[in-house]
Parts: sequence; C-alpha cells; structure tokens
Amino acid sequence: MEMKRTCSSCISSFFFFFLLLLCFTSFVNSQSDSCSSKLGVGNLIPFNTSSLTCVSAWSSEGFILRYTKAGPSLWSFVLSAPDTGAYVAIGFSPDGKMVGSSAVVGWTPSDGAGTVKQYYLGGYSSSQCPPDQGSLPLVQRSSLLVSQNSRLYLAFQLNTAQPQQNLIYAVGPSNTLPPSGGSLATHRDKASGTLTAPATGGGGDDSGEEGDENEGGGKNPNDGHQEGGGGNSTQSVGGHSMVTTGSGWAINLARKHTSLTAIALLLQIFLR
Repeated sequence: MEMKRTCSSCISSFFFFFLLLLCFTSFVNSQSDSCSSKLGVGNLIPFNTSSLTCVSAWSSEGFILRYTKAGPSLWSFVLSAPDTGAYVAIGFSPDGKMVGSSAVVGWTPSDGAGTVKQYYLGGYSSSQCPPDQGSLPLVQRSSLLVSQNSRLYLAFQLNTAQPQQNLIYAVGPSNTLPPSGGSLATHRDKASGTLTAPATGGGGDDSGEEGDENEGGGKNPNDGHQEGGGGNSTQSVGGHSMVTTGSGWAINLARKHTSLTAIALLLQIFLR
C-alpha cells in the first residue's frame, strides 16, 4: 500500500512538472518572433502575407522585417518588434540618412487602439517632425498595427515599382508614447539597413514558407537625434491610418493571464 502511494506521488509530481514545463514553454515561445517562426498575425493583416521574405533587420532590438513585391507596382511590409511601450518606425531614405527620409511609425496606447502615421523626417526637433506628412505612397486602408504576444506588428503597403533601398529603423523611449497629436519624442536608438530583392517563395504566415534570415540587417549609427516630419499626407500618397486593434491587444493580455493562472493553480494543487 505504501509503495502504491509512493508511486502515485511520483506520477503526480512528474505530471505536475510536465504540465508546468508545457505552460512555461508556451508562455516563453509566445513572447518571441523570428524568421524561423510563422507570422501568427497574418489573418489580422488586410493583405496577403503568404510569401514574405523575412530578415533580421535589427537584431539587438529584435526588429524583424517581412516584405515582398506583391505586384508590378505594389510592395507589402510587416515590421515586427518587441512592445516596450514605445513607438517603432521604419523609414525609406534617398541617401541613407535619417533627415530627408519618410517613415511609417506605429505604437499602441494603453487603450489598445493601434496607431499608424506617416512622417517626413525633416530634422532633429519635434517642431520638424509634424505627423501625417511624408512622401511614401501608402496604399489606403492597408496600414495596420497589431499588438500580440508582447510584440508590435506594423503592416503597410506601398504603391511603387521600387521603394528606396536605404532603410532607417528607430525605436522610441521605453514606456513613453506619443501624445494624441502624434508628436514624436527623441528616439532611444536607431539603425540602418538595405532593402534587397525579395527571395522567391519567401515565408510569412501559417500557409507560407519562411525566407532566409540573412539580408537587410541593420547597422547602428546611434546619434541621439530625433525622428522628423514635413511633406504631404493627402490620400493620393496614402496619408496615414489609425486602426483600432483592441482585439489583438486583448488576446495578448488574455493569453498571458491564462498561462500565469494555470501555473498558479498547478502550484496550489501540488503544494497541498
């Protein structure tokens, strides 16, 4: 009888630790993104993400860029980055410099409403960074910000045969979001990269294969300067888009809460 109790206790302990390991692994995996993983938010993005080339754009900040030439004059982009309570940005520069480029910037306020705006990077001060301006030919109703699993997914399309190949990446100060007017604080860090030809059959969402994680990496010439603005935000060039993504934000919190609750319940059962 005592041996049966001991075996039963061992089995219970093993089962508990197995479940705990599963919960922990699931929770950790949900916090990351890479070119070896599938794009889990593809069903939330308003364009096809099944054949995106994937590159590690800025490894030190966890920036992942997925992109493809979707048509003769159409390019699709999805920038993924950790959600640190800051804005994330990707700019297209004619000469590799931040000043003079146009950028797509996104962030998620505490109310869960994902915000996407275009900026013209005209200088190093907030006064030179007015929102809703820029020369990027954004496709109307294609810009979207999804917050899920502690990451931001900034999606947009450009009506162009060939975007400018010099890319600028930036991230704002942690836990500091732009005010309602959209004025940007000085970025915490920035990097640069180059847009290369999309890989044939590159990967993106649950139905596509992943591309190689090799091209388009960012270099980090941090100068402590400011994202900027100027330009034109008329609908003919895409303007800006503000999209409510409360569902993705809610899913993010719900999954975290479910995982932590399951672990807490298992601990209570085991410690009785």
